Amino acid sequence: MRNAECALCGLRDGESGRVMALNGCGGLRQRLLDLGFVEGVRVERLFSAPSGDPAAYLIRDAVIALRASDAAGITVMRYAFYQENH
Repeated sequence: MRNAECALCGLRDGESGRVMALNGCGGLRQRLLDLGFVEGVRVERLFSAPSGDPAAYLIRDAVIALRASDAAGITVMRYAFYQENH
């Protein structure tokens, strides 16, 4: 089994997880919080651009595109593992 926790950019298309932490500080962190990336929220990776970056994520009924470098600062727990342990 893959690690339960990973960076958001580590999810594959169609996988989902729960936000566990936002790493970093400053303007990007505040913007991610404003977009709804808060602890416990479900997020699903929908698809990525043909080049692989950026990727589209579904969070709170909104689709948000994030670069891999920005998504790397968001720690998630894969949804299947989260369901088994909560």
